[in-house]
Amino acid sequence: MKKDVLIMCQYFYPEYVSSATLPTELAEDLVKKGVSVDVVCGYPQVYFKGTPVTEKEDYKGIGINRVKYTQLNNKSKIGRIINFFSFFVSVLFKMPFLFKYKTILVYSNPPILPLIPYLVSRFSKTKFIFVAFDVYPDNALILGAIKNGSFIGKLMKYINSKVYRYSSAVVALSNDMKDYLIEHKIAIKPEIIKVIPNWYSHDKLDTNGKVYNEEFKELRKKWKFIVLYSGNMGSAQDIETILESMKKFKNSKDILFLFSGHGNKEEHVKEYIETNRIKNTRVYGFLLGNDYSDILQIADVCLVSLAKGIEGIGVPSKTYGYLAAGKPVLAIMSKETDIAKDLTKYQAGGCVEQGDSIGLQNLLLSYSDNKEILITSAAQAKKLYEKYYTREICTEKYYKLIKEIK
Repeated sequence: MKKDVLIMCQYFYPEYVSSATLPTELAEDLVKKGVSVDVVCGYPQVYFKGTPVTEKEDYKGIGINRVKYTQLNNKSKIGRIINFFSFFVSVLFKMPFLFKYKTILVYSNPPILPLIPYLVSRFSKTKFIFVAFDVYPDNALILGAIKNGSFIGKLMKYINSKVYRYSSAVVALSNDMKDYLIEHKIAIKPEIIKVIPNWYSHDKLDTNGKVYNEEFKELRKKWKFIVLYSGNMGSAQDIETILESMKKFKNSKDILFLFSGHGNKEEHVKEYIETNRIKNTRVYGFLLGNDYSDILQIADVCLVSLAKGIEGIGVPSKTYGYLAAGKPVLAIMSKETDIAKDLTKYQAGGCVEQGDSIGLQNLLLSYSDNKEILITSAAQAKKLYEKYYTREICTEKYYKLIKEIK
């Protein structure tokens, strides 16, 4: 008898990036609802600190099957491509094992991975759901990571033509992503696209109001207003507008800027701060557990951004953690995105277009100079989170989708 669902992704428990925690939490919640779930994923190395794990493990009723693959430098284009293909080949060897599932739920990272469940679906009655964390190769083309007409670009367009046509459902993370897929004729069957946003689990937040990190305690005591940018600092993010705006506050004794995360622009951020002698800022690496909860706790407002042209291709998931913590969110992106519309509608923050550093400066001043607006927006941010972006709401949508396509 076939099992219900196989989740196929590169990162999974016990790795700590959002692209691992999201499928892990989804699998946990599906099992709680009576769905039998197994996982094929990569062996954890980069986003993992702890004792070695086994290649096979039963975790909370989830059968995890891990495959090993190359671990070259992901910041190198060649290294990243080799890692992608190495992981793809390792999963391909598992192909005979994949036919025993009713449904395969596959993520878009790495972008060539969905070709495997497509092939399985062609030779069996197994159905597959494709979760588009981003739209490849469009994002790589816009950001200049690959050239139009390149082998990788052509390969990905071929894979997309199969995956988007033959999947039983495509999950888009936002309405602007759904619109992009339809307008650019990537998805030729609009009726199978379901909008299910990513989420943040409120269980990760320390709700007692206590800050444990001594350094963060001191920062909260010293500074009147703290601005946080957390997450990826890469090509898909408009970091430059934040830096330009921050430069205008370099002599402020009241406002502190915090950066936490990693990406190919991380060194640029550090160099910009040093070159412009900006003293009222701190840059941290990827924070976990209490440290991340603490830095979120001491922040007054939080920033998210997308590079120009990336709207509809990617969605900054850090937004949901900010909202869960009751933090007003200031977005640097098109005002036509779901995030920008929600922030405006619920008065849970604000939005400026990419490159508008003066607009961001004014937005920051409107919050730092008005405690009442800050308190009101914080409460609205929490309401917005509870209405759309809780773990329970979003994983329930996946559960219903899986039941629908049987």
